[in-house]
Amino acid sequence: MKSFRFKYSSSVWVLLFLVLILSVAGVLWNVFNLIEYSWAGTFKIVVYTLLIIMTGALTVLVLSLMVYGKYVIKDNCLYTCFGVFKNKTPIKEIIQITHFKKSDKLVMYFNDNKYTVVVIAKENYEQFVLAVREVNPSVIYNAKIDGEDTPY
Repeated sequence: MKSFRFKYSSSVWVLLFLVLILSVAGVLWNVFNLIEYSWAGTFKIVVYTLLIIMTGALTVLVLSLMVYGKYVIKDNCLYTCFGVFKNKTPIKEIIQITHFKKSDKLVMYFNDNKYTVVVIAKENYEQFVLAVREVNPSVIYNAKIDGEDTPY
């Protein structure tokens, strides 16, 4: 099993921290409201309890995205882990990996005419490609300079 962590951009990290802070504040605020207004009846208790559950779930989701965002290669499959969510793709469906030098992006192409940009640290590109090709040697790897095949 080989694992490659997501490399989020600075703006994504800022947004994740912002959502984390707001969701934790929401949990704390709704716990306070539940305690403060529990005398107000069943309706208030149910509403604040549901709000605590929803903001708590959002907190768990954001924390899982921050900690467990990664690609995992095992059992002839590529698992894309977005925190608590996982996507499984058989490596035999990957037909090509291209490294676009100008934009410094690694792009995977699949046999169903779909593609995805691999969001890992640039220094891990080679190890990622080698790990995929170790499972499926027929995966084509190439490097291109953006626009080099465009006519003048």
